[in-house]
Amino acid sequence: MTGQERILETALRLFRTYGIKSVTMFDIARECGISKKTVYEHFADKEALIKEGVNALLNGLQQQLEQCRDGEPNAIAEMIQTTHQMEVLARTMNPLMMHEVKKYHPEVSQAVEDFKRERVFKGIRGNLERGVKEGLYQPNLKMDILARLRQLQLESAFDPEQYPAAQFDLHEVMQQVTANYILGIATATGREVMERELVKDKEMITP
Repeated sequence: MTGQERILETALRLFRTYGIKSVTMFDIARECGISKKTVYEHFADKEALIKEGVNALLNGLQQQLEQCRDGEPNAIAEMIQTTHQMEVLARTMNPLMMHEVKKYHPEVSQAVEDFKRERVFKGIRGNLERGVKEGLYQPNLKMDILARLRQLQLESAFDPEQYPAAQFDLHEVMQQVTANYILGIATATGREVMERELVKDKEMITP
C-alpha cells in the first residue's frame, strides 16, 4: 500500500466512524503516524480527500454488487445478497457522514446521486430482466417503475429518520422490505426460490 493509499484509507475510516466535519487533517495525519505536511503533499485539501474517499467507497460498493450479480445462481439470490452487502455498508458507516456530504459538499453529493441513478438503478433493472428470463419474476413487468420503487425502498430503509436504530433492527427492516418486494413480482416458482434463499441467508448471518 502506498502512502497516498494509506492516507485515503485512514481518512475514509475516520469519516465513516465520526462523520466528516469533526475529522481534521491533523487527525488523519496523527492516525497515519505522519506529519500534516505529508498529507498535503498527497492531497491538496480536505475536500480532495473527501472526493477521493467517497469515490473509493462507491467503487468498492460497485465491485460488491457485480460480485453478487456474477456469483449468485439466480436473480433472487442476487437481490438478497446485494441487499446484504448494502446492509453491511450501512452498519459500518455513521449516518452523519452522508448527511454532511449532502449538506456541505454538493459536488460529492452529486457524484453519489449519479451513482444511484446510473449504477444502482441499472443494477436493479438488470436483476429484474434476469429474473424474468429465469422464470422467477412475472413477465411484462414495468421495469423502470419497479426498479425505481426498489431504489426508493432501499433509500428509505437506510434512512434513520424513517427507521430509527433505537426502534428498528436494520436487518429485519431490510429482510421484510426485500421479501415483500419479491413477493409482489415473483412467479410461483420464484416464491419457492425466495423461501429457500432467505433461509440460506439467515443461516449465513446467524452465529
